Amino acid sequence: MKFDIDKLEKIIFYYKKDIKNISLDEVYKLKAIKCFQDNWDINAEDFYEMLSSALSKSKRLLASRNFFPKNMILYFASKEPETVREMFVNLFNETISLSRRIDSFRDASDILLKQYADEKMSTHYQNLNAISTYLFFRFPEKYCVYKEGKFKNFADKIGYDSSQKRGSFEILQAYYDMCDDVFGVVKNDEELLKIAIDRFRNMNFADNGLHLLTEEIIYIGSKINFDSILDITQDDKKQEKCDEYTKEDFLREVYIDEQKYDLLVGILNRKKNIILQGAPGVGKTFLSRRLAYSILGAKDDHKVKFVQFHQNYSYEDFIIGYKPCENGFELKYGVFYNFCKKAEKNPEDKYFFIIDEINRGNISKIFGELMMLIENSYRGVEIELAYGGEMFSVPQNIYIIGIMNTADRSIAMIDYALRRRFSFFDVKPAFESDRFLSYIDSLNNKKISKLVDTVKLLNEYITEDFSLGEGFCIGHSYFLSGDFTDRYIYEIVEFDIIPLLREYWFDDYDKLEKWEKALRDIVE
Repeated sequence: MKFDIDKLEKIIFYYKKDIKNISLDEVYKLKAIKCFQDNWDINAEDFYEMLSSALSKSKRLLASRNFFPKNMILYFASKEPETVREMFVNLFNETISLSRRIDSFRDASDILLKQYADEKMSTHYQNLNAISTYLFFRFPEKYCVYKEGKFKNFADKIGYDSSQKRGSFEILQAYYDMCDDVFGVVKNDEELLKIAIDRFRNMNFADNGLHLLTEEIIYIGSKINFDSILDITQDDKKQEKCDEYTKEDFLREVYIDEQKYDLLVGILNRKKNIILQGAPGVGKTFLSRRLAYSILGAKDDHKVKFVQFHQNYSYEDFIIGYKPCENGFELKYGVFYNFCKKAEKNPEDKYFFIIDEINRGNISKIFGELMMLIENSYRGVEIELAYGGEMFSVPQNIYIIGIMNTADRSIAMIDYALRRRFSFFDVKPAFESDRFLSYIDSLNNKKISKLVDTVKLLNEYITEDFSLGEGFCIGHSYFLSGDFTDRYIYEIVEFDIIPLLREYWFDDYDKLEKWEKALRDIVE
């Protein structure tokens, strides 16, 4: 991992505790985004007037010294509106590489400055900070605001490399890479998801506002006294009262009937290791946490750990290994090792380790000698670790839940040694569930009802397709949140479902055309 996940989690913990004050301090960003998107019209007849209105609430996001980015870009737009219009057309064209877009915007600003600068204008201020802000206003579901000091302060606190050349595109790309990594943690935190939905329900963000939360976490994390954050101990977290969560809560939130729930819990208790496998969008990740909570009887995240495997995930990240430090290398423990040690201290309690995308990692490499120790019959048996010669065992009270996408063609079959140690549970689309259908009826939306009926037929077609099968069906989670306006329904079809079908039938245009038409007929 590129950063210290424990330090990031402590910053996030602080963010959650102070969310009320933070939301009041950061509300101007929401107003700035809404103002921009309400007024933005690239084809406006009076481009200067439109741009002036769109940026009217940007405040300190585009302010610096005597002249600031907003005033300068508006000055240029008053002189050369068509040139500035073209600058923004190119900047917001997502089909062009980001580096080319930024270079083009800065080069055009250089030319305009030479043509129209007076003696007071030494720079056009269209730097990485300003350009990232324009991108943030236009695509808040994708970009965060770059500031050099914010990046370096936050990166230093979580151990992220920020040593790229000042002012270069590479340092902006490094910042965006860090934002993406932080976003990867944010999007898997159920509490942060709820905060986003509660705060931004009227903003219609494509990602529920999670990128904006990421922006806030990085900004707040860059400013706070990190020593005080490091003093937040696990005991402090334990003192927080956890919300009760029962089997009935699970059955109300997850579209699985009681019989299957009892079967799922029974398998996990017997095997201790289970993999939830299914098509994209069937709610596997959501189910995994709720399953853990229901067995614990509370939403106790102290006893639930979530990680995601990828191709570069290693034994050293997972168990133990040598990592770079100031004086060379030092032996550091991995996330699973630390979680096992935590569980050992409380043998009467159950602990749940959830692994998203479990089949994306090199399983043999990541688990190493623990491949044997995770087996139920070998729990508590000690073995010498590959590094340091330490004796280690996996405690009886650890339950491992893996999550696997059955529709990813790029992933090889899961390691057979791991397959033998896990039970596999199919999570299927809930389109036949009475509770799901009642929920759809309660929306009282003819387009959604017709879209659900069409997707049910589409899933039957996919199941019967020899090259695909049941594991490629469309999941129900696309229909579980949102305002379900005509625009929102259109986006589900055009930007979620159809791209998936293009991947499925990239070599069969007739099938693709048939179902694209069927889906678009509903929303157009």
